[in-house]
Amino acid sequence: MYVGELDMQVTPSIFSCSIARVDGRVVADVIGEIDGVSAGQFRNQLLTIAKEHPESIVVDMANASLLDDKSLGVLVEVWQFTQEHGIELTIKSPGPSIRTVFDVTPSGRLVTLL
Repeated sequence: MYVGELDMQVTPSIFSCSIARVDGRVVADVIGEIDGVSAGQFRNQLLTIAKEHPESIVVDMANASLLDDKSLGVLVEVWQFTQEHGIELTIKSPGPSIRTVFDVTPSGRLVTLL
C-alpha cells in the first residue's frame, strides 16, 4: 500500500435476478441491491431479455432493497431499447425508497410503475 492510499474494501452487493417467460411476456424478479457493483449484471440480463423481443418485460422490484443512479441509468437504457422495438417495459411493486428514486429524477419518470 502506498502512503496516503486508503485501504478500501468493496462489499459485494446482495443481488439476484430470476427470469420467467410466459406467453410472450418476460418477468424479471429482482432481489437485493441494484447498485454500482451489480448494475452491469442487471444491464446485461435486461438487455439480453429485450433483444429476444418479447411483447413485454416486467421488472418486479418487490424484493429489491436499493436502486442507485447508475442502476436507474440501466433502466433508462433498457427503456430506450424497448421503445425503439415496440416492447412494453413496466416496473412492478417498487418499495417506497425505490419509488422515491423514480419520483425525484426526471429520467425515472419515463418508466411505467405499477
